[in-house]
Amino acid sequence: MAGRKRRSLKRVLLTQIIAFVAVIIIVITALNATMQTVKIKRLTEQILSRESISYANDIYGWWNSIEERVERTADMYKSIPGLTDEATLSMLLKLTAEDPDSQDIYIADGNSGVFLDGSGWIPTDDFVFTGRGWYIGALEKNGEIFTSEPYVDASTGKVCIACSVKIGDNKVLSCDVVFDKLVEKIAGFKSSSGDAKYYVVNKETNEVLVSDNQDEVGKKLGDIPDGILVGLNTVFTTLDTTDSIEKEKVVTASSSLGKMMFAATDIPETSWVIVSAVPYSHISISVRNTIISTSGIALMLLSILTVLLFLIITRYLNPVSKVTKGITDISKGNFKVSIRPVGNNEITTLGESLNGYIDNTRGMLTGLANISKDMNTNAGECYNISNSLLSSNRKQGESIKQLNSTLSSMNKKIDEIDNAAAELAGTSKHLSQNAEEVKHLCVETMEASKSGKDEMANMTDNVKTLSITMNELAAIIRDTAKSVEEINGITDTINDISDQTNLLSLNASIEAARAGDQGRGFGIVASEVGNLAKQSAVATEHIRELIKAVTQNIADISAKSDKCMTDMKECLSGVESANSSFDSIYVDLEKATDGIIEITGGINKINSVANDNASSTKEQASRVNEILDLSDKIVAESNKIMTETNNITSISMNLNKYSDAIKADLSKYQL
Repeated sequence: MAGRKRRSLKRVLLTQIIAFVAVIIIVITALNATMQTVKIKRLTEQILSRESISYANDIYGWWNSIEERVERTADMYKSIPGLTDEATLSMLLKLTAEDPDSQDIYIADGNSGVFLDGSGWIPTDDFVFTGRGWYIGALEKNGEIFTSEPYVDASTGKVCIACSVKIGDNKVLSCDVVFDKLVEKIAGFKSSSGDAKYYVVNKETNEVLVSDNQDEVGKKLGDIPDGILVGLNTVFTTLDTTDSIEKEKVVTASSSLGKMMFAATDIPETSWVIVSAVPYSHISISVRNTIISTSGIALMLLSILTVLLFLIITRYLNPVSKVTKGITDISKGNFKVSIRPVGNNEITTLGESLNGYIDNTRGMLTGLANISKDMNTNAGECYNISNSLLSSNRKQGESIKQLNSTLSSMNKKIDEIDNAAAELAGTSKHLSQNAEEVKHLCVETMEASKSGKDEMANMTDNVKTLSITMNELAAIIRDTAKSVEEINGITDTINDISDQTNLLSLNASIEAARAGDQGRGFGIVASEVGNLAKQSAVATEHIRELIKAVTQNIADISAKSDKCMTDMKECLSGVESANSSFDSIYVDLEKATDGIIEITGGINKINSVANDNASSTKEQASRVNEILDLSDKIVAESNKIMTETNNITSISMNLNKYSDAIKADLSKYQL
């Protein structure tokens, strides 16, 4: 392992980091492409669904405007009675010329057989309109708008839709709208896809009504051999044709022109469906562009990251080489090296810490060298000190024997004092307990008094609040009485108005009677006005009686409120007086409690002094006994010290040998 070539840490880090980041970028790119595909597909389907619904609403709005014009024309015709056929034809010619959508507007009268066409077309003798669908349908609707199925117009030979309405007995007003107008309307639709195709299909018969390929118009979906409609035929019955985008409206199917997306919506009040077809490549192109742009950005970011990582790793790993060289020198015993820190990071901290380690180790080794020198000197001093200690221990033993004799005499006197102090402590303790009980009772009385004081204060506040509320209630009652008086005045005014109205009604009835048949309608109105005036008078009288009852009730309530206010003032005065007396009692009780607390404190001090004296006496006796025990131990320890002193002499001789060995080891390091 020692001879094996070392790999560059810079190259290892750069290779592994770039590989790891590349994998992450590839995974993120793949996930992003997948999510974008789903998102684009969902967004495209939502757009196609909204477009389909919008197209259906546009067609419905367009057709609804035609129906409204037909209704207005019918109303206009019915509002002009007695029109001749010539005047009617003139009107139809003008309306047809001004109508932006209708090919012609015409009226057919089944009773007379008259057919008036606003386009100027004159029917032949063999023309029979009474069997036509637009005519029969309008009569069956009986005044409501009828929309026919597509048919071939007799005058132009074009496929038309009739919008007709009954305007009289067996008389029908109708207009023909050629499908060319619907084709023009659909051609103006704008889609998010430039390749979108639009079709109008009869949902009941599967017949194609509108297509950009005229060969497909009039055929059923199943009869068309190729093209986009082949794919539509496979999914037409499964399409959601409602105007809701909550469901899956867009369905994908294959056709001879490729994969297509279909969306269909019912045109309201018809059996038609507007179908939009968009190539699936519309999504594929968007997804492909997203993947290309995402991959390009990922490669660019990876390249930039590679360059940045190389520069950063080079910058921060170069100081590591210097630190490595310094550690190698230290391992060889060279503590003269010094590492120059670069930058401000963990490697900088490592260099600074290594310099500190070198300085500390160098100082430690230098200190060891000095210690080894001092050990020889201290060993000689220890030998001299051990001899002095031996002499001192002998003198200390004699002094301790004399101290034991004195302490025994003192211990007897302390026992006599201890008995007297115990009697005094017992008496003062009993007195202190009695004082504490009295103090406890006073404190409980204070707490009860404080609680009662707080309750009296709360009662006072509640009574004041109730008094304020009663004042406000009295004010409201007075305001209500004023409002009732104003209502009474308004009632009088209404009564006067009803009297005048009744008089005017009577005069109007007289004038209507003079006018004869021509004034009959005016007479009916005058009679109704008179009845209304009488009803107003009766209602006014009823209101006056109700106001009178309300006024009496308000007067009773006001009297009771005034009496309640008087009682409330007396109650408030009594509560405030009781509260003041309670405050005086609480102050006196507080002063008495303070005096008892002072007395208890004095008794406690006496008890404390007595207990302290008893404790001090016992403590002194205990201390004397402890001193006697300690003196015995000191004698035993002094004997041990004499033994240890002899050992110190032997240890001091060994210290000289150890200092010589340390000096030899330190000579191997360069300091």
